[in-house]
Amino acid sequence: MKIRLFLSILLFSSSILYSQQQNDNASDVGLLKLFKNTSLQGHVRNFAMATFNDADLRDYATNASGGVITLTTPNFKGFEAGVAASLTFKTIGIDLTALDLEAGTGSKWELELYDSFNADNNFNQLMRLDELYLKYQYKQHYISYGKIGIEYTRIINKRDTRMNRFAHRGAWLHLDFNATHTFDAAWLDGVSPRASYDWFDFEDAFGMASQGFQPNGEPAAYRGLYPSHGVGIFNYQFHADQFDIKVTNFLFDKINTTTWLEAEYSVSDFEFGLQYALTAALSHNQSLSYAQRYMQPDEQAHVFSSHVSWYQKRWKFDLAYTHALDTGRFLFPKELGRDDFFTSIPRSRLEGLGGVDVFAIHTDYTFLKPDLQLSFAYQEVGGAEVGQFQLNKYNIDSTRQLNSQIKFKPHRFVEGLSFELLWVYRRYKNEHSPELIFNKGDFHQLNFVTNYNF
Repeated sequence: MKIRLFLSILLFSSSILYSQQQNDNASDVGLLKLFKNTSLQGHVRNFAMATFNDADLRDYATNASGGVITLTTPNFKGFEAGVAASLTFKTIGIDLTALDLEAGTGSKWELELYDSFNADNNFNQLMRLDELYLKYQYKQHYISYGKIGIEYTRIINKRDTRMNRFAHRGAWLHLDFNATHTFDAAWLDGVSPRASYDWFDFEDAFGMASQGFQPNGEPAAYRGLYPSHGVGIFNYQFHADQFDIKVTNFLFDKINTTTWLEAEYSVSDFEFGLQYALTAALSHNQSLSYAQRYMQPDEQAHVFSSHVSWYQKRWKFDLAYTHALDTGRFLFPKELGRDDFFTSIPRSRLEGLGGVDVFAIHTDYTFLKPDLQLSFAYQEVGGAEVGQFQLNKYNIDSTRQLNSQIKFKPHRFVEGLSFELLWVYRRYKNEHSPELIFNKGDFHQLNFVTNYNF
């Protein structure tokens, strides 16, 4: 059924383009006038991933293929509609459901290319309706409703770095006053997480990801106990020639609230940035027992992040530092997105931690001919201790991580084609027992992504 739906959208899109070609010299009437300038976009993607765990722990590898088709109607008196669908197949790979005998768990990263939350582990008919929306636009302002693409925020975002992205449902108002002042106000009540091909009401999606542990070490068990209607978002951005300010508030109904402040200043070849995030529990947490709470009433997270960047022709150097106070763990429903502090890098985020120091160094070099970029990132997390659950939701160790990345875009005849190779090496500093490091520390990972955008 899902395959038929995806093919129906493809055939419908093709028929529109064919109608446009056949009627270029004809008078436009009815729906033809509305759809004549309909745009068809999308991409075809192939993602090969392999994770090599330490010692005798099981390794995993897979190759996923698929793509996205997006169809957008032309603007008609300010209104437009859009639909997007994604499809993924497992083309090559070993059994991702096989468990490691020592750790007692199976694949993590490779499963996220498919559907981590579907018990039947169907890898061959994964299809999702990513977008289905109505939008009204006036000048640079717009309001959209339905299954929508959202403006980027530092917590709730698309994160289109797997086979499918985070997808969101709700209403979004965007006001843009000459790009100097922009405002966003939104309410999201549904989500399809990045590693899922199903849609959920927010209260059903909340808790789908790992629930981790309570501060006293008990396993957390809060899924299904929060009748949350969604998340409200307010975002303000000020942009000047050399100065940018962002103020964002996320109100997760009955769960918690997060305030994010950010400022960046550019001068000559340098850029300086500061971030501050505050997370506090809402009163509904107190009505539940200790083990059933998402966030304890006395927990309050304070996170400070800073960076300095230097740009010189084709080079970019960035040095970043983040400190999370020991007043509580930084928590937000990660079914909606990933946090993006200045020290965040692929395969390493701050959510779930408190009382830690994070250092990161980024280096980029870009060749003009060919269109090639080399990137290196080194990150070190200190202060996370196994067994110290009051500041460590997922019981992970302090880490060292090195990412190396190559991006290449050929042009001319193959315009739209791109290749990306990412190598990740992540190692725990102190703990090396199988049940602790499996898919979390002491592993190498290779990612090779081919994209063709049309």
